[in-house]
Amino acid sequence: MKIHITIWLLLCSFYCYSQKLAIKEIGFSLKPEERAKIERLATYEVKIFNGLFKDAENDSLTIYINLYNKGKDFRALLQEFGLKGLTESGFYSPKTNQSYVLYQSIADIEIILHEMSHALLRHSIRNPPRWFNEGLAEFLESLKEENYKIQVNAQFHYLDKMKADNRNAPTNISAFLNSHNSWQDKNKVQDMYTISYCMVYYIIKQDPLLIGKMANMMKKGIGTEQIFNTLFGGIDSFERRFNFYYR
Repeated sequence: MKIHITIWLLLCSFYCYSQKLAIKEIGFSLKPEERAKIERLATYEVKIFNGLFKDAENDSLTIYINLYNKGKDFRALLQEFGLKGLTESGFYSPKTNQSYVLYQSIADIEIILHEMSHALLRHSIRNPPRWFNEGLAEFLESLKEENYKIQVNAQFHYLDKMKADNRNAPTNISAFLNSHNSWQDKNKVQDMYTISYCMVYYIIKQDPLLIGKMANMMKKGIGTEQIFNTLFGGIDSFERRFNFYYR
């Protein structure tokens, strides 16, 4: 059975919406209904971030999204940014403060939401930890409209992989948090995304308000170890509960 985490469980504080979405189509044109759906889901994602930080900072932010329809054009772009082999579908560039997405069908809205998450988080936290940045983006990319409600669907391929990996060996959270080079290793990057998503998912499942507390502590410049000490009684304590959950 599908698990749905409704937005009102995740965050309770929404602010007025005036944020701008600047979409540039390269080599094609979006259908009106596609553009409308992107804008609706983008609206909710901004509201989520406003709720995370209990302010309306992101309402003043213009989100720039460049959509490419042809694979060869997008591959040339990856080459230009030095990202060939590290992504095939999309990326956010802090240098340009813009997102770039290979958009070939309505299903690719999830890539737009993922890259938007990076832009929105960086607007509030200058250098967020990579695991938090990617884990939150993976979580929010599954934002969906279903039965006139906005929901976040669990990504079971990550959850199932986490359980399978933990059957072989428990996850060493401390080692993971310090494995910065693994994000650039093609053989390890998928595991990094899996653990990042599963950490964010686990934290939200335990208490949706914890993810906001964590984000605001990061915004204040509080280090990872102190955050885990304050919210979870330490990294080792978090690791035990995390591994028990994904046993």
